[in-house]
Amino acid sequence: MISIDEAYTSKITEAKKLIEDRDFFRIFSHYDADGVSSALILAESLRRMNKNFHLSFLRSLDLEVIAESSEYPLILSDLGSDIREDFRSNNLIIVDHHISSSSSGSAINLNPRKFGYDGTREACSATVSFLLSMALDSSNSDLFPAFIAGVIGDKQNVGGFNGINGKIVESLRGQYQSSKDLNLVGKSISEAIFLSIDPYFDGLSGNLESSRYFLQNLGIDPDTPMMNLRTDEKEKIVDSLTLQLIKQDSASEGYETLVSDVFNFKNLGLSGNQLCDYFDAAGRNGKMGLPTSWIMGNEEAKEEMYSLSIRLKKEALEQIRRSIGSKRELENIHIVYVENPYLAGITASAMMVYIVKRSKPVVALYKNKDTKVSGRASRELVTKGIDLSNAISRAASAVGGHGGGHDIAAGGEIPFDMEEEFLKKLNEELGDQLGRTKKSP
Repeated sequence: MISIDEAYTSKITEAKKLIEDRDFFRIFSHYDADGVSSALILAESLRRMNKNFHLSFLRSLDLEVIAESSEYPLILSDLGSDIREDFRSNNLIIVDHHISSSSSGSAINLNPRKFGYDGTREACSATVSFLLSMALDSSNSDLFPAFIAGVIGDKQNVGGFNGINGKIVESLRGQYQSSKDLNLVGKSISEAIFLSIDPYFDGLSGNLESSRYFLQNLGIDPDTPMMNLRTDEKEKIVDSLTLQLIKQDSASEGYETLVSDVFNFKNLGLSGNQLCDYFDAAGRNGKMGLPTSWIMGNEEAKEEMYSLSIRLKKEALEQIRRSIGSKRELENIHIVYVENPYLAGITASAMMVYIVKRSKPVVALYKNKDTKVSGRASRELVTKGIDLSNAISRAASAVGGHGGGHDIAAGGEIPFDMEEEFLKKLNEELGDQLGRTKKSP
């Protein structure tokens, strides 16, 4: 039994009753690893109950699209909790973990923040879906791998599993065990280093020849499969890559990502990290049907997700390289540009943790009909007062856009021609948070 706040348990029970009482549900979810994982848990749980559902994935909380299905019970997953008045019905279940600024009315809001939990570090949307799934039927514990993939996707495993995540992990230790291990994914160790984005190794990530040479210098065969590495070889690799991160002056979370609790799901032939990569790649390539098909029994989908994950990593590494060349700065922001909106968050994260000086956050911009914004801070900056969700939301609203998310990671959209005005406003907001803005006498 997973022990959580009594009021939270009551709210989950309320959602359970709605699901038990109705036969058809319209599910909308975000497309990233957490959103995909959350949606899969929900969909499979409903399927096992012989409930009918229609699942769609969205880039953001598009209430105009969602309104077309408002006659049905709705489940909104990983899309935010700020719902306008006409959507605040008792036929709506909100599965989310982002910062919220408004009431959800009579909707069944399962956001853990409403019950005193940290939605940035202690529970993601996959966490919430898993809690609901277990309330529906305890045999749904076998959906634990999808929960882990979502937690990893939102980087809530960095530094260990905390809060509700930690309680779930501990409650299922008998079924699923983890071990401290090298947190790299690839068929060979050279491929794993070459394709590594988090951690990002300057001069090695994106450079297969350098990755192979690095390993040869350590006396390790670059073609050694990851699963065949000896303990002493892993220790050599960890020591050398840690030195590389020190040279880069990486943020503390970079070191914690290199070695972490790794779950290997032998029945799936995948680790939690691989599963996260697969879901993330499928989502960012608009192939969200692949994870859904796979979790419902289509094994052929796994190989296609693997191919997509390799392609995504190569594209992301090339984007990071180009974005480094596009970087400019204001007093309180590093600014970079991307050519693919699905790579904005990945690029901003890599830049923040591994590449730029950490005295200010990174904002990645994708310019199209509107401008997509993706911002990242470090944990150190958050402890100093940075709240990107608040800053981006306020700056975007000031120019006719919208935004939100978490203190450490947030995003939004602004009108195409308002980029400089937005950046000026965001620079001021971040300066206020850091105490750097000069006040008029």
